[in-house]
Amino acid sequence: MPKTAILRARVDPERKAAAEAVFDKIGISLSDAISLFLSQVDIQQGIPFPLTAQQRLELTNATVQEIEQRYASRIPTAETRAALNGDTRRAKRYKSPRGLIKSLRADA
Repeated sequence: MPKTAILRARVDPERKAAAEAVFDKIGISLSDAISLFLSQVDIQQGIPFPLTAQQRLELTNATVQEIEQRYASRIPTAETRAALNGDTRRAKRYKSPRGLIKSLRADA
């Protein structure tokens, strides 16, 4: 599809330069990056990344406790750690796909 629409936006010059430097490293132009973004908005019918009001955790200054609190839900269980390490003896087994689905619904 030929590019015929013109898009104008006011942005911070430093932010634009920083983004262009990143795009240059991966071999695309700012125009290509904007086209990719708009394509993803169309495909996903929304912003193609999560929007959150959660304050960004600055990891360079964060304490271990702050990091653990923020990411507690992402810490793998003993069962998950064992599976990730290839130890299948502790893995949960199901007699049928229906049993697995029932277990997944119970966890949700």
